Amino acid sequence: MFCSKCGGPNGDTAKFCEKCGATLAAAGGTQSASGGAAHDNTTMRSTATPAQKTVTDKNPTVALVISIFFGALGGGQFYNGDWKKGLTMAAASLLLGVVSGGLVSLGMWVWSMIDAHHVASGKWSAW
Repeated sequence: MFCSKCGGPNGDTAKFCEKCGATLAAAGGTQSASGGAAHDNTTMRSTATPAQKTVTDKNPTVALVISIFFGALGGGQFYNGDWKKGLTMAAASLLLGVVSGGLVSLGMWVWSMIDAHHVASGKWSAW
């Protein structure tokens, strides 16, 4: 069964979407005498996480190319509209890069390329 809200795959007996937490329509729900769906009196608890911001309108290749050239400064994150992560990467790269002799900047550059591509693909969520 697929979620009508996010399109994520779920088990046939799932009541909530595993990806976004939306309530799933019962495929084989039983009908009561009044015509509505029969309900049991148990409390349903949602284990879904809060809604996560996903980016769907950005090109993953463009995000990766921008990150190759401006990755340590959060360029790919800014392209994706993920300003918090971009500013965090830029600050960490500039401030800690000087202290570490550029090692932190190198790490931010690699992380930025991977993260920008995955966020633009919709595999990871933005901050």
